[in-house]
Amino acid sequence: DWSSDVCSSDLYGNNWDSDEEAAAYGAAADGVRPWRADMRRAFAQRVEALGRGTRVLELGPGPGLLAECVLQHCPNVASYTVLDFSAPMLALCRKRLTAYPAARFVQASFKQTQWPEQIEPPVDCVLTMQAVHELRHKRHAVRLFRQVREVLAPGGVLLVCDHLPLDESVRSSTLYMTTDEQCDALTRAGFLNVRVDHAINGLTLYAGEKSTHTASGACA
Repeated sequence: DWSSDVCSSDLYGNNWDSDEEAAAYGAAADGVRPWRADMRRAFAQRVEALGRGTRVLELGPGPGLLAECVLQHCPNVASYTVLDFSAPMLALCRKRLTAYPAARFVQASFKQTQWPEQIEPPVDCVLTMQAVHELRHKRHAVRLFRQVREVLAPGGVLLVCDHLPLDESVRSSTLYMTTDEQCDALTRAGFLNVRVDHAINGLTLYAGEKSTHTASGACA
């Protein structure tokens, strides 16, 4: 696992095992970055285009805002599994997604190497929004993306959104990847047709595809 790196609470003061802090984050997130709603709609549009029976896995769903948006707009989704280590966040997800029978809930950490054992692969699409930096160091991203590739069905899609480095500090550049770094990590993990799919105010959505063919990807 990657527990030797600095933990989230050390860097941000967030304790995701706290019901109060999880709820406060869920209530305030869009107030801090209101354009997150636009990014969630961009995710939903990509998932909707995948066709009927799509099986989705979301890593690090937080309070379930992205899951709710996708399930609202994508009747083609047959199952939507959210995976999070935080019991309070999963509780928020359960409450928010009560109306959606496609929703599934798994308590596990994608920082632990055995997380793929907690789901039922294959899936057609993996989503993650502002969660990959929770690896605590960008050097772990390739390993995570390789695990994602293994649980995807042939031709499956990874959609990953995170923030560009917020400033030039060591902390920010350690957690967050530049566009080139993100694309390189996806390509090294074996994804094809790697590209920037949407970007707004520092939030960037990247897409990559799994294929049985050997090829190289690059950001367009």
